[in-house]
Amino acid sequence: MEKKLRHFNGNLERAMPILTPTGVILGLLLGAKVSWMKPSVTYLFAFLTFCGALGINSSDFFKVLKKPKPIFAFLLGTNLIMPIIAWSVANVAFPTNTAIITGYILLMATPTAVSGYIWSSIYQGNGALSLTLILVSTALTPLLTPFTVRLLAQTSVEINTMGMILSLFKMVVLPSLFGILINNMTKGKVNEHITPSLKPFSKLSLILVIIINTSQVSQQLIASASWAYLPIALLCAIIAASGFPIAFVIGKWAKLPEEDNVSVTFAIALRNISAALVLAIDYFPPETSLPVIFGIVFQQSICAVMGHFFFGKKPHR
Repeated sequence: MEKKLRHFNGNLERAMPILTPTGVILGLLLGAKVSWMKPSVTYLFAFLTFCGALGINSSDFFKVLKKPKPIFAFLLGTNLIMPIIAWSVANVAFPTNTAIITGYILLMATPTAVSGYIWSSIYQGNGALSLTLILVSTALTPLLTPFTVRLLAQTSVEINTMGMILSLFKMVVLPSLFGILINNMTKGKVNEHITPSLKPFSKLSLILVIIINTSQVSQQLIASASWAYLPIALLCAIIAASGFPIAFVIGKWAKLPEEDNVSVTFAIALRNISAALVLAIDYFPPETSLPVIFGIVFQQSICAVMGHFFFGKKPHR
């Protein structure tokens, strides 16, 4: 059984560039038929994080903290370079539409996505670093997201700090602690049989998350579909795709080890778009949510393609 699960996991990893856009399409088509499953996303992410944390011991985190250069490279790309790029290209493409410009800024002003940790593990990134970047990014969000939006969009937003902390605790902190604890208690032996057997289920969970999250915007996107939205969608795709080469170059410029560069690349390029959508709907005109909605549609599909392009030639574990 274990051998079959390892083989299945390898097939899933190779098929991710196809499975991810398929998940997006299914989410759009199924819509309300699966959108009711939204509450399960938190638990699916918790399972994903737990599976990855099984391969990490406590000493790995101390190694990350002793060499913080990847964290600084991440903050540079996430909180400075990518928001400025989004603001710049949005002003060129939609110079008179402040609502749309704000949407692009909001898209890049939110914290890194938890799913970046999963993609990093697929391409043999530094798991401890990926978790650290998620924690750091989310902790700084109440300060950096309003500041970025206020500076670039000349407007203000309020962040539900407690809600974000609780969500992070359930999706990342608690399952990570359990996974690391089990790794320490078994002295890493959990990775001999259990962890490899769980990997295909974690990837299937990621596909399910993509389907459910996409279904949340299906009705709004399809009901208001218009050719006028095409430029907005194309620019979303361009910004999402550009994040990967920019992040990759930042990692090379910082002379990061390969596994650290994998983690930093996915962490910079991916965003917690669900948080951006909540802010767009609550505090801005309806048009502001359009770039965010298209971001949900494109982000994971582009991630699958770009991840394979930059890191897919490496042998999988």
